[in-house]
Amino acid sequence: MQTLQIEDDNFYKCCFTLGPEDIYKLDLEDNGPITNVIAGIDKHCYGTKLYDDEQGVTMEIFYINGERELRGDILQLDIYDKQYYELLFRFCDMLAKDYPGVDAIGAFNTFQKKLRGFLEKLKFCTVSSLELKVFKGRHTVMMSSAKRGVIKLDFIDPKEFYRDFFDNTSDNPIERGKEYVYLMVNTDTGLIKIGKCIDPIYRERTLHSKEPTVHLIALWCCGQQIEKELHKKFYQKRVRGEWFRLTIPDLVTLEKIMITKVSPN
Repeated sequence: MQTLQIEDDNFYKCCFTLGPEDIYKLDLEDNGPITNVIAGIDKHCYGTKLYDDEQGVTMEIFYINGERELRGDILQLDIYDKQYYELLFRFCDMLAKDYPGVDAIGAFNTFQKKLRGFLEKLKFCTVSSLELKVFKGRHTVMMSSAKRGVIKLDFIDPKEFYRDFFDNTSDNPIERGKEYVYLMVNTDTGLIKIGKCIDPIYRERTLHSKEPTVHLIALWCCGQQIEKELHKKFYQKRVRGEWFRLTIPDLVTLEKIMITKVSPN
């Protein structure tokens, strides 16, 4: 994936680890969330700081965690940097690997929402990639009276991201009488379900009645043994039942396993 191929030198020039002293300094300029983590009221928090000067619009995004010890990470970016999205995604992917419970896509969208709020306070008009999807294929003109113009912000649709990641195997036709191992994502929590059944599409519909944010993202024609192998492989990432907190590297590993063991339906 392109988002994971940023040169280390470029990434670590703008990404830094935060120790307790750094976090206490950030807290002096914060409006409460960091204080809540320090006090043990909240387990973690996401934050964004924006700087608007002659050099342009730059930002610092940070994540603070206080579950075991007070620590965090910070990323410094120019919002017009050509590698902005790649750097941001790598930062979020790093957080997901270093802090149990962090979902990379959820973190990415959280930081983008915070950035959007700051930009609108600075008199920019913002529009998200998700909002523009409804106009795809149309000849649309967008006009705004915002003093500083319009900025498009990309957000990640988790369902589309994961389906693309697995080459849209979820679109493969279902053959009656055969067993399938499938993956589903809960777009609210970021958790991924590793399950098996004879009709994953029907299974998705039944889950929708209770959890409408659950979506089928991949399927392979194979039996229960492979499902058991996947559960065993990722047992340390299990949150409950068949639901797992998987990082992007975990999904790369899972896909390689499935490629070696089965062919897409």
